[in-house]
Amino acid sequence: MDNKQQELERWVASMVRGDLGYIYIRLYADAPSWVRDLAVNRFGKGTVFLPPEAARPQAA
Repeated sequence: MDNKQQELERWVASMVRGDLGYIYIRLYADAPSWVRDLAVNRFGKGTVFLPPEAARPQAA
């Protein structure tokens, strides 16, 4: 599970836990489709996807 968690974090631009138990996730625009499935499996049906972030920041 730790490896899958690292894969998920690689594609997440931001994540916020809402007051009513929802998880709001913004993925990067180039995230593969399986990342959404992984996020729903991890956080449940209360997962809300926000519009994607345009691009990943460049490494320093």
